[in-house]
Amino acid sequence: AVQLENTVPKSVAFADNKAIYVFGLYDGKFMKLEDEDGTIVEEVSCKSLIGHAAVCQKRGVFVVDNATDGFTLYRLEGKGEPVRTFVTALPSLSVPKQVAFGEEGKVVVGGSDTGLAYIFDRKTGQVLETLHHADAGLVQTIAVS
Repeated sequence: AVQLENTVPKSVAFADNKAIYVFGLYDGKFMKLEDEDGTIVEEVSCKSLIGHAAVCQKRGVFVVDNATDGFTLYRLEGKGEPVRTFVTALPSLSVPKQVAFGEEGKVVVGGSDTGLAYIFDRKTGQVLETLHHADAGLVQTIAVS
C-alpha cells in the first residue's frame, strides 16, 4: 500500500506503460507512480485545484478542470508548465466539472456550471462547439465515445 502525504486523490489513470497517474484535489499535484510498488517517480504542481483530470497517453498529455476559468492542458513528460488553457465562462459555483479527450485526443470536452458543455480543439484551444443543456445549472458529467 502507498500513502500519499497531504494528497486527496481526485482522479487516477492507469497507463499502457504500467505507470499510474494520480491527480490531487486540493494540492493540485500530478504524480506518476511505478506500478510495482507505488514509488513516486515524478511529482508536478498544476498550481490550481484539480476538479477532474483526464489522460491521453497517445498524445502524451493530460487535462485538468482548473476550478477557475476552464481546463488546462499539460504534457505527461515535462516541467509542469501549462501548454494551454481552454477558457470557459467564469464559474459561479466552485464545483468539479468533468473533462475528457475525444476523437483520439484531437478534442477536449468539458462541462460547466452555466448549462453548457464545451468542445475545444486540443491543438489551438479554439471552441469548436458549445452544447446547450439548460439555461443555467451544472453540467458536471460528460461522456465521449
